[in-house]
Amino acid sequence: MSKLNSDRLNSFGSASIPKLVLQFSVPAIISMLVNALYNVVDRFFVGQGVGSLGIAGITLCFPIFLFMMAMSMMVGVGGNTLFAIRLGQKKYIQASIILNNSFSLLILMAIGVFTLGEIFMEPLLKLFGASEQTLPVASSYMRIILCGAIFQTIAPGMNHFIRSMGHPKTAMFREIVGAVTNIILDYIFIMKFHWGIEGAAWATLISQLVASALITQFFIKKDTPIKIRWRHMKLRVAYVRKIYILGLPPSVMQICNSLMNAILAWSLTTYGNMSVQAVGALSGGDMAISAFGITNSIVSIIILPLLGFVHGTQPIIGYNYGARLNARVKETLKFTFIYAGSFMFVTWAILMWQAETFVAPFAPNDPELIKLSAWAMRIFAAAFFMIPFGMVSGNFFQGTGKAFRAMFLNACRQVILLIPFLLILPHFFELKGVFMAQPIADTGAAIIGLAMLWHELKKLK
Repeated sequence: MSKLNSDRLNSFGSASIPKLVLQFSVPAIISMLVNALYNVVDRFFVGQGVGSLGIAGITLCFPIFLFMMAMSMMVGVGGNTLFAIRLGQKKYIQASIILNNSFSLLILMAIGVFTLGEIFMEPLLKLFGASEQTLPVASSYMRIILCGAIFQTIAPGMNHFIRSMGHPKTAMFREIVGAVTNIILDYIFIMKFHWGIEGAAWATLISQLVASALITQFFIKKDTPIKIRWRHMKLRVAYVRKIYILGLPPSVMQICNSLMNAILAWSLTTYGNMSVQAVGALSGGDMAISAFGITNSIVSIIILPLLGFVHGTQPIIGYNYGARLNARVKETLKFTFIYAGSFMFVTWAILMWQAETFVAPFAPNDPELIKLSAWAMRIFAAAFFMIPFGMVSGNFFQGTGKAFRAMFLNACRQVILLIPFLLILPHFFELKGVFMAQPIADTGAAIIGLAMLWHELKKLK
């Protein structure tokens, strides 16, 4: 444990804030971009090798995929928040127990996700709006993905701890290896072997297996200061409770995102059939779902790196908050706001200008789908520049252990505001109303987040 008294960890409380934020956020940005690639690469190659039907099938699986991610985030982010605070307090034995309990929980939750997924998969896909054409495609893809549920939870969940131990580049490298593996296997399985949608699923499963093996290997190396140890893996109720409480806010965001995507898929099917002309074997609803799948792929390439930048500041905020260096907490917030806000404003301007350029690679030789996807993306991303304000505010409450306030802010964007708008607006604007709900919710969540953060900072002396 004495190795933790190194300059690497002590720098949290003494080094330049801009330097620290960039040091930890740049690898986190790349890691989250890698996570986005797991979804985007599948849809890109499926669009090239299978077509619009394959994109619709993968999009219908997205709510289930998000639920799996939520289970990983609940333990990974919750355990890591507590872990970072204990490191700041120099309580290294407790930090080891927290890490190992988190590892055990990730395995148990993966088993639960696999079991429930196998039982309820097809009824859920039908509820999400799967048609006779898209149900077999979506089922084939999801059944293979569920077989690798344990890798889908361990890889992203445990990578948080590697960053908090002062090894952001190590965490980034392991995810990059998984992403590159996914890209190579997607090309081989879909474009060369012509395995179709099953090839995309197998590429994802194998790449996550590789990433999980590399991440686990880090925690059993001789020079790793806090390792995976059998004697600390036995679950302790007090720590499990705290992990779940602290991990609830970001996981609620993902669970709500899963629920939102389920409602969105149903709305796209319903109002797409009313507003979009059928093309070939695809109904108007299937076309609308394909357009959203393309739009969501591009948006995730932008939002997930932003999330990585914001989450990269969490160990800095947690350590300095635990060490009561409040001026450094405030400086970290200011720096994050400036860079995140600038990035999203520039991104918003580019998307509004060149939407067709971004969607075209996903729908080669399908001008109707390109046109529909570009129209949808301009509406869906209309309030991009507001997202950082709500996201950074929620991350502050998460990093300082104020779990329920963070949960409320996360819920604002994906439940409290979004779902009502998603249910109401289509009655007036049909398919356009489905895509309008997100930018309106983003704006409302940003205003609420800033108000809560301003109130909290007045008390932080």
